[in-house]
Amino acid sequence: MRRCSNVRQAKQRSNASVNVLMKVVSWSLRLLLRLAVAITLLLLLRSIVLRIRRVQIRPTPYTTPPIGPESIDIHRRRIVVSDLHLGAGDRKDDFCDDETLIAFLDHYVSREPTELILAGDTFEFLQVSLPDVADDEWTPRAAARRLQAILTAHAGVIDALRRFVQQPGHQLTILIGNHDFELHYPTAKMVLREALDLAADDHRLRFGISYHGGGVYIVHGNQFDPWNRFINFAGISEPFEVVRGTQLVKEVINELEDDPFPLSPLIDNIKPSSAFFWYLMSLQRLRDPDARRFVTRGIVGFLQVTAWAPPHHLSSEPDEWLKRSPLLLFWRPIAALRRQRVARHQAIARQFGAAAEAVGNLPEVVDQVRDEARRQASREVAAFNDEVAREMAILARQPAYRTDRLFVCGHTHLARVIKLDHDRVYINTGTWTDIVFDVETMRRPTQRYPFLEIINDADGIPHGQLLVWYGPDQPPRVWVEEEPSRQRKQSRVQ
Repeated sequence: MRRCSNVRQAKQRSNASVNVLMKVVSWSLRLLLRLAVAITLLLLLRSIVLRIRRVQIRPTPYTTPPIGPESIDIHRRRIVVSDLHLGAGDRKDDFCDDETLIAFLDHYVSREPTELILAGDTFEFLQVSLPDVADDEWTPRAAARRLQAILTAHAGVIDALRRFVQQPGHQLTILIGNHDFELHYPTAKMVLREALDLAADDHRLRFGISYHGGGVYIVHGNQFDPWNRFINFAGISEPFEVVRGTQLVKEVINELEDDPFPLSPLIDNIKPSSAFFWYLMSLQRLRDPDARRFVTRGIVGFLQVTAWAPPHHLSSEPDEWLKRSPLLLFWRPIAALRRQRVARHQAIARQFGAAAEAVGNLPEVVDQVRDEARRQASREVAAFNDEVAREMAILARQPAYRTDRLFVCGHTHLARVIKLDHDRVYINTGTWTDIVFDVETMRRPTQRYPFLEIINDADGIPHGQLLVWYGPDQPPRVWVEEEPSRQRKQSRVQ
């Protein structure tokens, strides 16, 4: 009898365990079903909102034309530098090598008649915070004020540029990039002209969105990047066009750079912007509470930015047509709500960060996630750099560019030299800001200050050489490939 009773009890326990397991499975399935339904409804709502909220942009007179063959002197030496990212001198300012750049301008660039071409992102408008200018103000006044702050912070560099343009035979050409897109405004152009002691019609300083002539094609390169591609890159639009990369910098990265986490100053040097998520997930020390807070804030902010189409217009003032419309009554509360959107998103990210910081020991799966994220980030960076090179190769095959020899851009922050065919080459001029190849090892490039020198021969054929500046006491050296091996193995340009 006792034996039968034991068997019966064992069966009851087994049945109870099965019942508990079935309840857990049933609950899990119901939860997954609810999540699937919720995600489907959210995606459907997003699709409806995006269709309703279509924005039709209108070009304004604030444009900058391309620089064509008729404006290019092929007999003058040309020096190309890209992505200086001169900021306002605060924690967000990525450029800290003013003396090196001044020496370069005074001792090398100025030694003979030269055209200095600054190929985009010379000025870091997106990370200038001023007490009298809202972060979401995109007016001519805001552009002028931001540039004034930058020129004040880097007065020595501006003095060196002034000395350069005042010498006979020299010319300064500034191409517009995605971080200094506000240079389209005449107010910003005039601020720089006045700082260089040049009149409004002085041709020693000129601006362009591209440079094409004498066998050379130069562009900043952001139009090859989906996150930083403008619908109308030739000028300012109404409403003001805010691309996804700009939104990420303004709403997430600038906030993260104020975090005390040691790696925060490097967070805005990520290329491409789409690798931001993987970059955060691959950071070491995810078991550290400060790292978890920082990473979680970044990821939540990134997801909020990518959830909806970027807002095209965040101005503090209504459009002219709206000022004459009875709808003006509704504009101010709606505008206030829109401006609070960024603050709400940042507050949500901080709350998630605080919650992640309070979490106890994490399972070993965190290390696996981190390692996979590092591999994914490496793949995405390699694919991005190759995509830019491929776009240049496609461009080179078009009839309008078949006689060109040099195809040049910046934007990626990674210096490269790639032969397109037997006599044509794609050159990326890299950056002069501090970049990190590998977050885990903090490996940085040894060739910090790359620049391109172009000289035409007697037949007018341009010859370009990517060089590296090491100071006035020694000649520049030829740049050599030092792309990280993991990334290089996956890098293929067709």
